[in-house]
Amino acid sequence: MRPRVIRGAYLFLALLLAGSGVYPSRPASENPTSQSWSSNDRLVAAYYFYWYDIYSNLHFIDPDGSDALTDHPPDAYLPNFSYTEIAWHRRELTDMLAAHIDIVLPVYWGSTSEKFWSITGLQKLVQAEQAMLLDGLAPPKIGMFYDTTALQQQNGGIPPDLTTSAGKELFYSMIADFFNEVPSNLWATIDNQPLVWLYTAQYVSDYDQSTFDYAASRFLADFGAQPYFVREITWEGVSTPGVYPWGVALNGPVVLGSLGTLGPGYDENAVYGRDDPRRRDRECGYFYADSWEQIANSGARLVSVETWNELHEATDIAASREYSRTYITLSAEWINRWKAADYSNAPLVWLDLGRFSYAHGLRPAFNYPDGAWLTTRQAGRQAAYADLTTDPVSYYIYLEVNDDFLHAATSEVWVTVEYFDGGADYWLLEYDSVSQPYKASAVINLTNSGTWKQYTFHLSDAYFAGRQNNGADLRLSNLAWVDDTTNYFGRVWVSLSQPANLVPDLLDPSDVLAPSGGLLEIPLQASDPDGPPPVIAIENGPSFASLRTEGGATYLRLAPTLLDDQSCLYRVRLIAQDATDANLADAATLAVTLVEESLFLPMICRR
Repeated sequence: MRPRVIRGAYLFLALLLAGSGVYPSRPASENPTSQSWSSNDRLVAAYYFYWYDIYSNLHFIDPDGSDALTDHPPDAYLPNFSYTEIAWHRRELTDMLAAHIDIVLPVYWGSTSEKFWSITGLQKLVQAEQAMLLDGLAPPKIGMFYDTTALQQQNGGIPPDLTTSAGKELFYSMIADFFNEVPSNLWATIDNQPLVWLYTAQYVSDYDQSTFDYAASRFLADFGAQPYFVREITWEGVSTPGVYPWGVALNGPVVLGSLGTLGPGYDENAVYGRDDPRRRDRECGYFYADSWEQIANSGARLVSVETWNELHEATDIAASREYSRTYITLSAEWINRWKAADYSNAPLVWLDLGRFSYAHGLRPAFNYPDGAWLTTRQAGRQAAYADLTTDPVSYYIYLEVNDDFLHAATSEVWVTVEYFDGGADYWLLEYDSVSQPYKASAVINLTNSGTWKQYTFHLSDAYFAGRQNNGADLRLSNLAWVDDTTNYFGRVWVSLSQPANLVPDLLDPSDVLAPSGGLLEIPLQASDPDGPPPVIAIENGPSFASLRTEGGATYLRLAPTLLDDQSCLYRVRLIAQDATDANLADAATLAVTLVEESLFLPMICRR
């Protein structure tokens, strides 16, 4: 998966229009830099592909005459959908504002053959931003997405060696070309450093720290600032302020340190020349929402969205014919939620593992070997268990505590783990302690009661600096290499004080079929072992879902109309909160599939 290369007739057009490729340098002092963000600010950046041109069909039609796009611009956007049009850039920037995007990352190809669109389009983007500023608007600041494909392209198709003098100069020259076109008052800066975001290292033959040091020193001399490099994870063995992986729209969200990245889904079936095309279903927006929920419960400060408008691979969240403005609205909602989340004064964080995990300041750090896990249902609850079929085998479930709650500080904490007591198995907890990142707890022995139990670990030396794999702070250890059996886990709580009250229990409802144009009511069961009945609420769900209370009983009411039909299931997330302490809660999510009422016989309506 990678940005598309212009081929065939496009390349001829590129060479025809490229000209000399010489652009005058402008001192940064001519354009005073606006106030910088800090590395503690929560910021969202989006990759902006601006190579489209409706007039020449550039990136609309493939060389064989077929449709080059998987997703398509809205019909109303088509008349001026071109990198040459200031109005097009302004409309995209306006939509980014609606999505609450802070930083636009134009995908810049600095090779001579691509400058006909990459320079022209960048100039038009700048003019669009300047016009918006004159109108009293605050468009997203501009960072550089450095498409490193251009390095190989500029070097005659051979990956250049960036440890040589010529290679270092080539690497830096494209950065300088970009920032010479963007006035410094439009720069996206973090700690007063302009943002330079790198694509993968696969298009260079060699590099080292001197490659980045050279570019930084040249940039300081030419522009009066140090660049803020964010490198793709394939740039190994070097140090930069940030690192991220490309491919999350296909593979799922990732958080590395303070950087998070996510996407809405992926589909390369329409991409020219791709064999065995890959696809990640959007799940009617749930894949994107789930990804944002992981980000919102992480310690990420800078988040990249893959992508704003890569229509070929269908990773777009921009307005489209296929999705209208759905992902603009979703982005605004989740970005607001993420920026408002604050666990710095929370007394506890917790996680409900299962098919639709619920995270509240504690989240699964990842789900791949050696920490891949699966879900099932045990005794009325969703449960997670280590996937022993992976290579390498996954014996653990890794967990990450939100950094605002606790990070790299010697602390006394209590960790309560809910587990299914089946068989004569045993398991343990390993945590990032002051002395070591994988300090083991006492072994917990099962008694084969066939019920869910809880055990609280008192950790007097917790450190939680993210020193376990992939930044995790804790891991549930199956010990299957000893006994070759499986343990099942439910909820996990991390508290800064010894737990005094028991948490509520919400019986996990089964998935349901609901009649379009009809009514279905489902009784909900929640209890509190040491207090009054908990308060049940819908945290997330479709508009046709509501609650009804009668005679002390609570019912989930589903009343979908015929207009609610969609290709995938709906989800309803329920929360049961302790009546006296809102920090204590349980969560449950059920899937709702809509069917024609004529097929829903007999219809079950509980009143």
